[in-house]
Amino acid sequence: MAECKASAAALVAMLKDLSDEEMLALTDNPGEVKKLGGELVAKEIANTFAVSLSDAKVQERFPQFADRLAPWRKLAALMGYTSPVAWLVKQGFTLKTHAPLVGPCYENLQYLQCWNFSDDPTDDCLVFWVPCLAESSTGKNIKAMEAYRAELKKLYELPGDHATYFGSIQLQFALILAHFKRTGERIPLNFRFAASDTLSAGGSRLIAGYFRVNGLHCDVWHEDGNDDIGFFLLGVEALGQ
Repeated sequence: MAECKASAAALVAMLKDLSDEEMLALTDNPGEVKKLGGELVAKEIANTFAVSLSDAKVQERFPQFADRLAPWRKLAALMGYTSPVAWLVKQGFTLKTHAPLVGPCYENLQYLQCWNFSDDPTDDCLVFWVPCLAESSTGKNIKAMEAYRAELKKLYELPGDHATYFGSIQLQFALILAHFKRTGERIPLNFRFAASDTLSAGGSRLIAGYFRVNGLHCDVWHEDGNDDIGFFLLGVEALGQ
């Protein structure tokens, strides 16, 4: 989990919403309050599948991938982004089951429970990612996107097999919702979508976005040029192999 602490102001604001009877119940039952707090912490941990890591944390915990930081930090600077570029993703996150538990999703994704696609869970991995669509990545069909992605990989000198894939729809949702939890920002900006590598049984590509107040959407794309669909640049390093 991210290292954070509840502020006194937040606690006071929460207590103001309680009635006198509810306040009395809390003070009369400190053991039950502590138990409830423990249960909530356990639930939070169980439903946290992606957290950001500072550059220092990457160097400390994953020195084998420390050399990946420089090109991604350079890319981030060019995109005007100064926050974390590394995200630790936990295994087990699926779209149909876990996404609605992690963050706001449109209609809790009930509309896609009958969709036929491989809802493969995420693996333990370290993901290098700037939470912005690649510049000028919209308005392209899938072949043009892939060619442009290869150009950007070469231009930004991204290492290994980074920027050779879009990422699964599960990974897209895990990252977008983790970024929202950290910052409150709903990406992709301007209600756009990001292409994924996940295809439906019928061959349509799943996309993530249109993140409005009613939650993050999943939709399908027939891979033609669309000004509302672009892609993220990603670099995924497997862990625990």
